[in-house]
Amino acid sequence: MNHAALDLFDTLLTQQLAALPDQTRRLLHGRGRCWPGLEQVCVDWFEGVLQISLFRPPDDLPAFTQRCREIAARQPQVHAVLLQLRYQQGAPGQWLAGEPYPELVVNEHGLRYQLNLGQAQNSGLFLDMRLGRQWVREHSQGVRVLNLFAYTCAFSVCAIAGGAEAVVNLDMARGALARGRENHRLNGHDLSKVSFSGMNCSGPGASSAAWGRMA
Repeated sequence: MNHAALDLFDTLLTQQLAALPDQTRRLLHGRGRCWPGLEQVCVDWFEGVLQISLFRPPDDLPAFTQRCREIAARQPQVHAVLLQLRYQQGAPGQWLAGEPYPELVVNEHGLRYQLNLGQAQNSGLFLDMRLGRQWVREHSQGVRVLNLFAYTCAFSVCAIAGGAEAVVNLDMARGALARGRENHRLNGHDLSKVSFSGMNCSGPGASSAAWGRMA
């Protein structure tokens, strides 16, 4: 990211912050390749917390971090800024401004999700799948859903909210599934309709075993 791209980043992010939604949202998806020079950066809005993820190092990291602080300082609705260096091993996070928010509950389309910020590579909710979750909610009435690679079960939450008869969540990360169970509880869902299985979804027979439980 050169200085021209940094100025473009400033302009785009400032525009987004001037018209914030009342829920969590991805503000800038540079990996979509819409803005030359910003292909390595994504920005997520977590209702007061701005998370900026870098997937490649910029030409001048100190200049980039300083610009992030300046953008945030101009916006009173930004309470904290987290910079995540996704190109480094472990994707370490640095809090550039405000107090750290390691645990945070956010809202998307009226549903609540618990996040883990700055402690792991992923926060707990992939914001680029917002419209996909909305589609699942709109098409789940009365159906049975198999949620593979479930992670923290956001699609399961949407399916139950949309009236799904039952959901089976499969993921080899049991800790993520435990967070998924909490996401359902946050939304007051009937957990008798939801199951959680810690297994490798890509393993032989995994999908067949899950479908068998739903039969």
